[in-house]
Amino acid sequence: MIAINWGTSNFRAFKIDSNGILEAEKTSSRGALSVPSGGFPDALMAEVGDWIRAGEEKVLMSGMVGARRGWKEVPYLSVPATLEQVAGAVVSLQIDCLDARIVPGLIGADECGIPEVMRGEETEIFGCNSESASLCLPGTHTKWVRMEDARIANFTTCMTGDLYKAIREASILRSFAGQDQIDNAAFLLGVARSRQTGALAHHLFGVRTLVLTARIPESSASSYLSGLLIGNEVKTMAREGESVHLIGDPALCSLYARTLAEFDIQSSLEPAGADLRGLTRIAARLEW
Repeated sequence: MIAINWGTSNFRAFKIDSNGILEAEKTSSRGALSVPSGGFPDALMAEVGDWIRAGEEKVLMSGMVGARRGWKEVPYLSVPATLEQVAGAVVSLQIDCLDARIVPGLIGADECGIPEVMRGEETEIFGCNSESASLCLPGTHTKWVRMEDARIANFTTCMTGDLYKAIREASILRSFAGQDQIDNAAFLLGVARSRQTGALAHHLFGVRTLVLTARIPESSASSYLSGLLIGNEVKTMAREGESVHLIGDPALCSLYARTLAEFDIQSSLEPAGADLRGLTRIAARLEW
């Protein structure tokens, strides 16, 4: 079987044998957003055509490939949702010589009734080996997830990664915060600032004034900004006295772990491969 996590910006594929053992892996920047309308079959062959020509016939995909602008729009499944319910909502594609299927995303609502959606993260969540009730998947659109009785009960999205990028590239702070140098002290200074009174919009202007008054070097402004944004997110989303299990890129998860620690909240890190484990567990519940 070929298992694919096809996100907005990246493509990741796994070749799995009949016993569920990983045989090969491929990654590329051919995200769903870069594929033209009607171009997904060709994109799939460009990425894993050699595996298909070698005899692989089963393909299970998750992520933005099932979005409105993806290969085929797959309806969202409402939360709360179990692994079995997600597997039961998988949708088939009509492709010659291939049994290809797409995993549905999930839809919920926040406490005010505003919709929340995810595509792709559900496979990582169900591939997670932790029994924690609180999960965090840091990223461009960070997901904070509540688990209850092995179900995804609800989740909340924070556009912290998107906001960080937009501020650095298209605001008055772009001349200060455009550098990628990592400064842990500046990052923690930003986290500390996030814990103080005042709106985030006010705190953000401080990135500029701290550099102008030589309180922090310009090379550290992006680290301070990162700490400020992640700190504001954690302050709002994390629950006091409850450990948070982190799933995702180790470097980004490390920033969240440091921030959580500043709020006296314990955290743990999911080993790499949660997306593969999730896709494999879904595949095992399908009739091929």
